[in-house]
Amino acid sequence: MLVKTFSAAVFGIEAVPVTIEVDVTRGVRYMLVGLPDAAVRESQQRIESAFRAVGLRWPGRQVIINMAPADIRKEGSSYDLPLAVGIMSASEMVSGKRIEGMLLTGELSLDGAVKPVRGVLPMALQARASGFRAMIVPAENAHEAAVVDGIDIFGVRSLGEVPAYMRGETNPLPLKIDMDDLFSREGNIYEADFADVRGQENVKRALEVAVAGSHNAIMIVFLNVFRIFIPSLE
Repeated sequence: MLVKTFSAAVFGIEAVPVTIEVDVTRGVRYMLVGLPDAAVRESQQRIESAFRAVGLRWPGRQVIINMAPADIRKEGSSYDLPLAVGIMSASEMVSGKRIEGMLLTGELSLDGAVKPVRGVLPMALQARASGFRAMIVPAENAHEAAVVDGIDIFGVRSLGEVPAYMRGETNPLPLKIDMDDLFSREGNIYEADFADVRGQENVKRALEVAVAGSHNAIMIVFLNVFRIFIPSLE
């Protein structure tokens, strides 16, 4: 049975949609094509172990996967979740109806946990631009993706939550973020603050002016300072 799931490849701050075509037929081979790197090819071992951990069986048939477009290199472990869901659906473990129009991303641990990945924000922006209605992402990335309006975000912590959703056993609500409240609570929280610096008023003032005007700044330590500690420079 041929099934399609969707993910995205991230290049810098841009994302490109990736279609994952999974065909499960008679045979025993596992083939993954579409210019995957080593981390993507290793996904089979992670997915097999994750399946066992959440009570699913690896299909005892031939699994052929194509990641399109084939001329874009697929890198990293963020394709684990969409690959796993595609295999579930193509082998008829679960119906893929509920994930139609959804983009998926996430790395799988051997115990079935869904681990965070990089680039979720550009993925969410691309998903909205491409007309996807929702995303399934690692729970730790859900807040990052949810800042994008116009698309529903579902965070998952375990692979087992996805087939439960696909079977209609669970109906989680999409994560919603109040941006005004978020900025009012966290907008002025920094690891370092000029208020902690004692003295150096001229230096702080110069840096504040540079930042306010989007200017560059260069700090020069005068040679006279070193002469105090290194007399040989005289």
